[in-house]
Amino acid sequence: MKSIPLKTLPDPRLGDIVYQDVLREVVRRPLNPREGASIEEMRQSIRVLDAIDKANGTLELEDSDYTHLTEKLKAMSWNVVDPRLVTLYDDVMNPS
Repeated sequence: MKSIPLKTLPDPRLGDIVYQDVLREVVRRPLNPREGASIEEMRQSIRVLDAIDKANGTLELEDSDYTHLTEKLKAMSWNVVDPRLVTLYDDVMNPS
């Protein structure tokens, strides 16, 4: 079981980065955007999305769901450069 803190990282100029919102977007995107998501990828993603929705301050994931999340996070292409996204990445990749 992996535990990931669900933080909100503020920036008055750019707006808040809310981990739950960003992670939902990451999980919703197919690992391979050109091919789309397979049914198995959808099932795994839905499990992670359900865990995000149920989380209350800390995201608790079974090892297989954590692996799925980290694969998607590593594959994510970001359209902005923001150090807070690096902090989110590090928090997910180095859970407690």
